[in-house]
Parts: sequence; C-alpha cells; structure tokens
Amino acid sequence: MAKTAEPMVGRSAERRTLARAVSRLGEGPGQVVEITGGPGIGKTRLLAELGRTAAAAGCTVRAGRAAAHGAGTTAEVFRALLDAEGPVDASYLRERMESIAPAAGLVVLLDGLERADTDCLSTLHGLFGHPPKAPVLFALAYRHRQASPPLRALLGTALTGGLLVEGIRLGPLSRQEAASLTGPAARPGGDPRALYRAAEGNPLYLKLLTRAGDVLGEKNSDGADGADGAGGGDGVIAAYEAEIARDLARVSATARQVARAASVVGESFTSELVASAVGMDELPVLAALDELVGEDLVRPAEAPRSFTFRHPLLRDAVYGSAPPGWRVAVHTGVAATLTRRGANAPDLARHIEYAGRAGDLDAVRVLADAARQVRLERPEYAVRWLRAALRLLPADAGALRDRLRLRLARLLGAIGRLQESRDLLHTVLEELPRDPAGRHAEAVAACALTERSLGRRAAARSLLADALRGVGGQDADAVGVLEFALAHGDLADARPADCADRAAHALDDAQRYGDRARATAAHALLSLTGVLTGDVATAREHRTSAAAHLDGLLDGQVVERLDAAVWLGWSEALLGRQPEALAHLDRAVTLARGSAREFALVHLLTGRAFAAQLAGRLGEAESAATEALDLAVRCGAHEARAAALALLCRNAVATGDHEAALRAGDAALGRQPRVPDDWFGASVVLAVAEARLAAGDATACLAAVHDVGGAALTAVDAWSRVDWCELLARAALTDGRTDTAAYWAGRAMDVARPLCLPGRTGLALLARGHVLLAEQPEAAYGMAVAAYEGLTAAGQTVDAHRARLLAATSLAAGGDSRRASAELALVQDVFTRCGARALARTASTERRRVLGRAAHPAAGGERAVELLTRREGEVAALVSEGLTNRQIAHRLKVTEKTVQMHLSHAFAKLRVPSRAALASAVVRAAMST
Repeated sequence: MAKTAEPMVGRSAERRTLARAVSRLGEGPGQVVEITGGPGIGKTRLLAELGRTAAAAGCTVRAGRAAAHGAGTTAEVFRALLDAEGPVDASYLRERMESIAPAAGLVVLLDGLERADTDCLSTLHGLFGHPPKAPVLFALAYRHRQASPPLRALLGTALTGGLLVEGIRLGPLSRQEAASLTGPAARPGGDPRALYRAAEGNPLYLKLLTRAGDVLGEKNSDGADGADGAGGGDGVIAAYEAEIARDLARVSATARQVARAASVVGESFTSELVASAVGMDELPVLAALDELVGEDLVRPAEAPRSFTFRHPLLRDAVYGSAPPGWRVAVHTGVAATLTRRGANAPDLARHIEYAGRAGDLDAVRVLADAARQVRLERPEYAVRWLRAALRLLPADAGALRDRLRLRLARLLGAIGRLQESRDLLHTVLEELPRDPAGRHAEAVAACALTERSLGRRAAARSLLADALRGVGGQDADAVGVLEFALAHGDLADARPADCADRAAHALDDAQRYGDRARATAAHALLSLTGVLTGDVATAREHRTSAAAHLDGLLDGQVVERLDAAVWLGWSEALLGRQPEALAHLDRAVTLARGSAREFALVHLLTGRAFAAQLAGRLGEAESAATEALDLAVRCGAHEARAAALALLCRNAVATGDHEAALRAGDAALGRQPRVPDDWFGASVVLAVAEARLAAGDATACLAAVHDVGGAALTAVDAWSRVDWCELLARAALTDGRTDTAAYWAGRAMDVARPLCLPGRTGLALLARGHVLLAEQPEAAYGMAVAAYEGLTAAGQTVDAHRARLLAATSLAAGGDSRRASAELALVQDVFTRCGARALARTASTERRRVLGRAAHPAAGGERAVELLTRREGEVAALVSEGLTNRQIAHRLKVTEKTVQMHLSHAFAKLRVPSRAALASAVVRAAMST
C-alpha cells in the first residue's frame, strides 16, 4: 500500500517537538530527530508534517526512502535526495549538504531505514561522526522492532559528533484522536470503541477498518473467511494485501508457507502445531519463524514455542493469500491433531467450522458446545458456530435443529440483531411442536420480546395470549414463562398493577424451583411496579431482596438476567437511592459491554442516564443517553429509542440548550398516539412539555396535560404525577395564571403525600414555594428550605438547588441582600458544576440584581417604572390588570415569546421577582402621579 503524506491526526506533543527543532536551526549544532514506531503508526506522516513546517520556515527540504524493495543502498537513498552523481560517501554528502544548505537550514528526511543496507548505515555513521558545518536537521524514521544494531547505534554516533539528538517513539492514538480520524466514514451504527480496540489505536488499521465498513471480529451472517473470526471483510484484505505481499516477498518460500499455515491455526499459534499442519519438522519451522519475526510479521509470545501475528488484520491478509482448497486441508489436519490431543470445544470449533462434513453429528456437537462455552465472552463466535452447526446437520435431525435455531435466535436478539432474531423465531415457531410446552413457551416468550422491542406491541401480546390458551394451565413451568413475558409487556404498556400480579406469580414459581436468577428479576420488577403504583412500602421490601440477590449472583448469571439490573436500577433511582442505582447499573453495563449484549445495554444505559440526571451528573447522563440512542437505532429498538430521546430532551432543558431539547422531543414523539398508552410514552410527553416551557411557550406546556389524561393525569404513573404537577404549576405562573398554579401546587402535595418519599414531597413543596413567591415573596423561604431538604435526601441535586435558588430569591425579596447573594453564589457554582448552564445563568442574573439593589437602594420603587420602554410599560400595565401572557399577546397583537421577553426586561429594571410584585410596582407608580 503506497505511503502517503496525508494531514496528521493528533500527535500534538510530537509536532511541537519537531517545530522546536526547526526553530533551533541556525542557532547551534546540527540536529538529529529519530522517529520510531510500528507499521502504520504514523511515522511517514510525521516526517511529512516536519517537511511542511520546515518549508514554511524557509528551509530547504530533501527526502529519501529506504523502505521500498531494493532501495536501501547508499546510492539509492541519497542520490535523488541530493541530486548526486557518481560515488556517494560520507565526505561527498557532507560537502554537498554544506553547499546547498540555506541560512534558514537544510532538513533531510530519511524514511524506512530498517531496510537500509550495511553500507548505507556505515555512510550515515561517518556523516554523523563528522557532521556538516551547516544548519542541518536529520529526521530518521524506522520500525524499531526491525532495527539492526548499526541503525540503533546511530544516535550514539550523532551525540559523539556533537549533534543535538531527540527521540520520538510513536504509540497508539488516543480515543479522541482516533474518532477524528474515522469521523463520519465509520460504519453507520458502528461502535467506535470496538473500532478503536480492533485497530489498537493504530492510524493505518483505523483507516483500513473504516474503509472496509466493518469492525474487527464482526462477520457476515455465514461467518465466511477467516479461521477465528478476526477478518474485517474483503475490503480490508484488498486494501492491505499489496503491502503484506511485499513483506512476504522478502522471506523464503518456506517462511511464506509457514506464515500461511500459522494464519490457518489462528492469530496465536505454536511452532509445534504449525509444523504438524504443514507436515514439517519443528526445527525448520522455527527457522522460518525467525525470518518472520525479523520482518515483524509475527512476534514471540510469552508461552514457550508460542507466537502471534503482529495484528489480526495482518493475519487475515496472510490467510486470504493462501489458496482456498489448501486452507481447508490445513484446517482438517489441525482439527485432527487437536482432537487427538483432547483440545477443548472452542479450539476445535475454529477449524471444524471450515473442515466439517455435512451430516457429521460429532462436528455439530463440538460446534454447539463451543457456542455454549463462549456465548457470554464472544457471542459473535457463538453465532457463527451455531450457524455452522446448522449447516452440517443431517436432514433427519429435526429436534436438534429446533433447539439450535432457538439458541441462535435468542442470542441474536441479545446482541441487538432484533430483526434477524424475529425472522428466525417465526421460522422456529412454524415448525416447533407445542409439546414439550416448555420449549415452545420459551420460543414464544423470546419472539414476543423481540416483537415488542421492534414496536409491534399488539403482535407480542397476541402471541403470548395464544400460547397461554394452548397450554391451558397444564404445564406450570410453561405458564410461568409466558406469564412473566406478559408481565414485561404490562410494565411497558403502563399496566403496573397487572405487571405486579404476574411478577408475584413468577416469584412464587422461581422460589419453588430454586431459580435464583429469575427470583432476582421478579423481585426487581415488583419493586419497580410498587413505586409506579404508589405502593412504596412493597417497593422498598422487594428492592432490598432484589439488591441482595443481584449482588450475590456471579457475573455470568447477571449477564443471563440483565433485565433484573435494568428494573432494579430504575426502582432505586425512583426511590431516591441514586448511589445504589448507579452502582448496580454500572456493573451491569460493564458486563453487557463485555458480552456484547447490546439489546440489554440500551435499557441499562437509559436507566443510567435517568439516575445520573437525577443526581445532577448531566454530562454523564447525556453520554449514556446518546449511546443508548445510537444502540437503539442500530438494534431497531422502537421503545428504547423514544426513551433515550426523551432523556436527551430533558437533559438539554437542564443544560439550557432549548433548541436541542425541542429537536430531541419532537423526534421522541414520532408516531406515538396522541394519548400515550405506554410508560415511556407518557415520559416523552412530559419531556416535550418541559422543553416547550423552557423555550418560552407556557401555553403549549399547559396544553400537554390533555395528552396524558387531562387534569386526572390518568396516563401517568404515581411517581411521575408529582413531576407533572410541579411543571404545570411553573407553566401557569409563567403564563400569569396564579390560581391555576395554586391548583397544580395543591395537586402536587396531594399526589406526593401518600408516597412518603422525601424527593416527591420536596418537589411538591417546591411547586408550592413558587406560588408563594408570586403571592407572598417573603413567606416562600420556609417552603423552599423544606423542599431543599427533601430533594437533597433523595439525591436530586439539580432540583434541590432549584429550591435553594427559590429560597435565595425569597431572602432578596425580604431585603436580606447579604444572605441572598451568598446563597445565589453557592447555587450558581453547583449548577455550573452539574452542567445546568441555564439555571446557572438564572442564579447569576438574580445575584447581579440583588447586588445592584443593595448598592442603589433608591433605584427601585415608583420612579423605576419610568425606566421601562413604551412596550414594556404596556405589558406591565396589562399584567397589573390580571391578564395572562396569552391575553396580553392577543391584546397587543404580538407573540407570547415577545410578551415574555418584555416581562423579563421589566423584572430586571424594576428588580422585582414575580408578576405580583411587578403589578404592585405599577399600581404604586400610578397612585403617585
């Protein structure tokens, strides 16, 4: 693959080092900069960057390269570089450099010196031992693993000759640098972390994988090409094979054969197994491996007689260069050798996948067992091996085919390939007998979950109901599986009471059969439904049991029941136990990532975003919600996509990005019914209503209540009703409807009181405090303090400090400017640290107002009304008449946003905190005239 001089990505420290070297030219002795690193790490690009920097500084730049085949001699490296004719030695080069070096300096770029021959290196030693008497900067680039002793000794010679020496060893790019390199070219929906891990931070491998449109280890559906799944697809091989072919051309025919045999054995291999695969003695194989190590194609591993390819992409390229029939023969021989040695199923499966014969049940069993063993750590291998096992099955193995298809379908769903899973499950259900009922029930439950995740809720419920009718209560275990699947649907369909009944039955069954993992999930589900129905005592009881069970499960058991962690995390967040929620969700997220359980990861990340949001960790919340959205889109998970968008909407409201909040909210609304009939749907409507209020449209916010069942809030769960009431109270105050605000504040207390949750009570008190601030500003202080205490106890950091902001405003209204200013400074700092920029600005504005009032106490009162513009005065006068923002807008023939803007200016000029105080100032001013 041709070397290019494309723009550098990252490497800021290294680029500064080179810039300093250029700036020093002419100020002292000559210099040598040594740039080393592995293949593709960016040495050539860094040299090119140095050349551009030097040329811009007025230097003469000359470049030579020894890496091309046959171009490592002194003449080849330096003749074109210095326009030399005839013999080239150190004396000639010294004189030539002195003659062409300008005052600004000469920069000599030498690339690929690991290929330089002994004569060339000897010439460089002579040149560095007695350097030119001119401002010259030598930049040497080479692969450090392939450097000969004379090449490594060059810097010592340079130091002896009086040259200034610096070394740069290039390592992997950072994740941020890698992201800027791949950018939008990365595979749509691809995981950037997987891409980075696959490329090991190497720029060349990142570009190859990006261009190939695939991530290392991800395969097409039949798993073709690549003995152990490291292949990144034909695009990677095509882009890389030319360079690897040149590397292989430099070794002997025996070494090439050994390299290809090793690529069949795997990314890591032993000399003994390679020798067996090619029918050679081990000593000549070891000699061939020495050649390959010398070319840095393979590297010694820690275990005796063990080696590994430099990178999986290299191994793939070598594997692809071998004839297909020869590969099958080597796979067959390796499989036979491993079988004789009693190798484990995964090691055998890597070769049986390609060497197995149709109808070989022993091969099928090995592949199925291997898939079972690696399903948690390497699910992509498990998928491939299950597909291979299905291909090898004889036609009369119907029962075994059904079992393997069901395993494959469930695994596809778990790793986020929902449509594939759904299609295969439909095939399974068409052919799977209803007896035994247990297996049929498992298939139906898996299919229903997939259908629901894809947004086909009615189909999911119909499948389960039909299956239950078919069982007829005759198989208790099958009934339990189907009922628990229905419980999942009940929760999502906003039927928490029905969900609780089914989950209680599932818990009884799990305890009867000693199924600890299912009991954990049932406890977690019962805890969550308890909060949603308002039965907090039951929720707390089951939360304690679920947490104890989950903490006692091994990692592998947790991976099998990640739904339990999802429900427990949500329950703990709603109960105001944010640290426990985040701890349980973080453990599950780590396990889901490690096992590629992308479907569960979507829901875990939405739960984590919600808990982090409540805790005031808005940056973490945005990151988790953004990742959840990406995964949901990739998986096709309809409900999870809406939930992630709703969380992003609410987070953007908190951070003050109102346009982003509205975009996310509108996208979340999507095609959902006007009156949502699911749990997440009501959350979406709440998020959008809050975004509209933040953007200044209080009327639209108030109207949103009709989309969740009207004043009764029938479509809203018990916990979220407090959120709705507090939001509607704020919206009514913004719109000048004090009576309506008082109604919603009262409702907030009514719905919060039975829950006995400090956070819910605190939010209701906050709503009441806002109403008091509009009516009796000084009386709001005590209410705000009580709200702060409750919200702090629940770990709701941002909401707690909204209450503290209210308290400070109340203090200011009462004339206590000193305490108000101190409180506002503290609140502003907390909001800033949380990332709640809009609230931080509000606190800052209020603090300036308080400080201004303290400095100029006479500026307020009746005379301040004279500071209002004509339109501000008109708006203020209409406020004093009791008109709402909508009515004022209609009267003045302007928009409500314009009315809100004029009101904000009037509040600031008159230094008043509310509409009531504004009306009072206008009335006093009128009476004084």
